[in-house]
Amino acid sequence: MKLIFKIAATVFTVFLSACSFESFEPIPRDSSIISTINIKEMTISFYEMEKDEKLPDWNVDRPYIGGLILPDKDTILLYGKALETIDLYSLSKGKKIESWKTGEGIVNALLVGDGAEIAFADQERDSVRFFDIDGTELDEVKVEKEPLTLLEAEKKLYAISYNQEMLSIVDLKNKERLPGFEIHPAAAGALMCREKGELWIGGHGKGTEVEERIHIYDLNNGRLIKEISAPVMPVDFTKDEDDIFVLSHGSNMLYKLAEDGTKKGSLKVGANPFEINFFADKLIVAGYDSNEVYIIDPESLSIEKTLEVGNGPFQIVTRER
Repeated sequence: MKLIFKIAATVFTVFLSACSFESFEPIPRDSSIISTINIKEMTISFYEMEKDEKLPDWNVDRPYIGGLILPDKDTILLYGKALETIDLYSLSKGKKIESWKTGEGIVNALLVGDGAEIAFADQERDSVRFFDIDGTELDEVKVEKEPLTLLEAEKKLYAISYNQEMLSIVDLKNKERLPGFEIHPAAAGALMCREKGELWIGGHGKGTEVEERIHIYDLNNGRLIKEISAPVMPVDFTKDEDDIFVLSHGSNMLYKLAEDGTKKGSLKVGANPFEINFFADKLIVAGYDSNEVYIIDPESLSIEKTLEVGNGPFQIVTRER
């Protein structure tokens, strides 16, 4: 009898815990939001930008490291390397609606094919796996060991591994691996300059030598065109019509560059920033150790607003109205 009581009590406790972690404050469907995935405390922070209002954090209690919002503008997809599933939540309902069984190893995701498919970087299987929006796995292509950074251009997917000095290229139409090319060691973060046929890649550095440069490669033949100074550890990029913005987390620096690499400005921002993005014509930067998101004017490189978020914002996910 005591054993039955203990089992029943345990099941009841697990049930309550599960419920408490799968029901959250709903996010208004028609709102513009900036959200951060906070890996130190396993929460997601939300800001409703039109109302300039911080919404309650979601205490997801799962080690998510990244996510994206699907084309329906309501479903946020979350993943983590240590998780067996990819989980989907409805923002407007404030609850988990589905899980896709993948096994461990998912470290990045990218909408490809005009949003019809999702490419996942899987470090357990050393592959890029393709799913449709409904969660059906369509294909899998083996790439270099432990892929991390993913980019799309001209119906091709480019996969960069931090631990390998070879870039992988996948034909998105036929889901076949194409010949890649050699890149510098400890590469991380990248940007496509399609108009110039260039691939800009950053990095951390290897051994005792930290990376201080951006490497620019020719997309057509893989040739290293030139290197640009951006100390220290340039790990993320974004661009608008005229300029390229580089975030170097080792020095807490944001650099503004012309497309030819000429430096047009810089700003010290945050503490150990990892992520930069554009939102409503403003730059947004997440400070991993400062637990803040910074809204920055891209013209003047001045901080217009600082938003407090949860501990360890690692990735920014946005939705514009």
